[in-house]
Amino acid sequence: RVREEPTAMSRADDERPPKRRRVLSDAEDEPTRELQRDPLDIRGSLLELHQNMPSFSDVCVVVEGSKSSQEFACIGAVLASASRPLAAMLYGESSRMVTPSAGSSRPRLVLRGTEPWCFDLLLRYVHGLQVALDVDMALTLYHAADYYEVLPLRDGCCAFLLDAVDQANCISLLCRSQTVGCEPLETRCVELLAYDHLAAVSKRDCAFASLDPRLLERVLRRDTLVCATEEETVLALLRWYDDADLPAAGSTSHATSQSSDDRPPPSEERYGWLLRLLRHVRWNLLPPASHQALIGRFARLRTPMLDGSPSASAGLQEHASPRAEPPPRRRRLARAAAARAG
Repeated sequence: RVREEPTAMSRADDERPPKRRRVLSDAEDEPTRELQRDPLDIRGSLLELHQNMPSFSDVCVVVEGSKSSQEFACIGAVLASASRPLAAMLYGESSRMVTPSAGSSRPRLVLRGTEPWCFDLLLRYVHGLQVALDVDMALTLYHAADYYEVLPLRDGCCAFLLDAVDQANCISLLCRSQTVGCEPLETRCVELLAYDHLAAVSKRDCAFASLDPRLLERVLRRDTLVCATEEETVLALLRWYDDADLPAAGSTSHATSQSSDDRPPPSEERYGWLLRLLRHVRWNLLPPASHQALIGRFARLRTPMLDGSPSASAGLQEHASPRAEPPPRRRRLARAAAARAG
């Protein structure tokens, strides 16, 4: 029997892919639909995990604060998903901080430098619960969220604090913003001082005298500093120096003179800073009558030397002398502020 040679058609049939493969190949070109879990459903699962923490927890976090400590049953994977530092402590390069489990007890992670109530709020936030804030809580929670890199919580605390700044708490928030490292809050407080609120803050914020003189000088040196009158700027400096509620220059309501104050005078360093700060006052913007009234007040000011001594009075008067013309922008801002006040 003669063997038949394969024809071209038969060879093409042999090389053709199976029918199933052709169908799958055609299906790959068809549009597909992607499904994603609803965020509310994810939040509901996190809430359920928080409510049943004793059953689902796999690690015990011991938080040692300044005055108390507390143990928290936690789910390590949830903490790690929200915080890079906690992920490193639980599963990464810092996992040696975790004490292995013994018997039926869970592994333990000890956190120092965080207050238990603050970690409790952070844990609630990570599990999707609402966190109520006031200014004191927001400052501490901002610091903790920044340290553990729970960034949405940190940014939420920052936004709350920015909205809370006013003339009565500006200086206290400014000092505390530097303590917790909140630069946006520090910037907001400095801007409040610079833009027509220096005098008001000096009257309303009881912490005004604690303001760092270096920062006060930075505000005074700004060409964009706005004040209704330059006299208000001088009075603000005197309040900072003497920590007293002074009336406007020339007012008859000043019942108690500074010379009758039994308090010890401020330190020589503070007096030196007052002289330095007075150099930044735009004395050219003061009317002659206000200038003379302020000079008279300087003579009654408590200084490290004997009150009313020629050296103290002369030193203050020297630094209260008109100097170069203020920048044009400063003059325009001063006129605009005076117009608004009028």
